[in-house]
Amino acid sequence: MSADTIAARLRQVKDQNGWTVADIAKMIGISRRTLESYMRRENAPLPGVEALKQIALGLRISLDWLVLGDVDAALGGVLLVRLAAERAALPTLKNLIEMQQRNDLIPQPEYMAQEIGAHAAGLAETIVSSGLTMAQIAAFIKVSGEDMQNSLRKKVDEMKAQIEELGPVDVHFNRMTVAAMEMRAL
Repeated sequence: MSADTIAARLRQVKDQNGWTVADIAKMIGISRRTLESYMRRENAPLPGVEALKQIALGLRISLDWLVLGDVDAALGGVLLVRLAAERAALPTLKNLIEMQQRNDLIPQPEYMAQEIGAHAAGLAETIVSSGLTMAQIAAFIKVSGEDMQNSLRKKVDEMKAQIEELGPVDVHFNRMTVAAMEMRAL
């Protein structure tokens, strides 16, 4: 985390929005002189944690982006979106399967997408406010992915057992079906 990169990003926000240093200082609640020092091209002091938080909140920018730049901030966002989307889709998909088994009317895809999106947004907010790190989120995704693979493998094994019980009549077709499912499970 070098002051030059934070300084460069502060200058970028200023220039992209057509703001003056005085405008930004007023928005974030620090003195113009302090902000100018943070934005210097050379020998800019590093803002403290509280100042960085105040800057990010005041300018409505990501603290990750302000401190780390595009690459690392984007990775955190991708992990967050993936975890929230996976967790949000699960109850909706379970409900959909239950509806299909009961021969109920299935909602329009747009409605289901809105439901998943709203649930994902709430989960993302909860995850962010919990203080989980990118490493913790990545580890959780890995574990849940392994759990899902194990669950799929178990289901495939159950289907194989059912196929063996069927006997030779439909075995060729069913073995192809199981093989296709095994490929999807990997």
